[in-house]
Amino acid sequence: MRHMSTPRANGRIIRLVVALVIGVVATSISAYWPLYMVERGGGARITTVYRGLYGWWNARDSVIGLHWSNLQLLENPLNAPVFEGELAPWEEPPPPPYPQAQFLRIGTLSAGWPRPVIAMRWTVTSRTRNFPVPAELDDADTSIVYAAESALTGSRGGGPDEFHLLWQGIAIDVVFFGAIVVGPIALLRRLARPVTPPATSAAAQ
Repeated sequence: MRHMSTPRANGRIIRLVVALVIGVVATSISAYWPLYMVERGGGARITTVYRGLYGWWNARDSVIGLHWSNLQLLENPLNAPVFEGELAPWEEPPPPPYPQAQFLRIGTLSAGWPRPVIAMRWTVTSRTRNFPVPAELDDADTSIVYAAESALTGSRGGGPDEFHLLWQGIAIDVVFFGAIVVGPIALLRRLARPVTPPATSAAAQ
């Protein structure tokens, strides 16, 4: 029985390795392909979020595989801490203290599908750089395109200041793509396997 089970066990290991490789490759493609393909956003929506004593203008836009979040620090701190407004973990602003700048802006672009797998961040403390634009004015459909262009080529004031891998999204996407490809193949192999008729017992003879 041990010798008979070895080929089956090896087959499972091979399928798992193949699923992992396919998942990693597909996840990488799903992160970089939208950066090349995006032509316009869906139209940014501007809200206000609060984190402790600080409020932020927040402009958000998204297309398939890309999500853009632009934060601009409000000028005056609050008198009491307030936590209001939803942000994904990769969108969250860094903790204070913040630089003594009137125009602190933090733009973050995440890429990947079905879950983001990488986040790229630009931090600007003056108006000498024109990207990202002030969040309170970022209501068009162009910033997500400019962010993708900047991430790829370093144009519009330079490439991202930070890169962060989103490990939870990576794990989910790798499993998702691996299962999509290897799962149906394994099912077809099982359905195509010939059915062995049950052995006739000695009692029945």
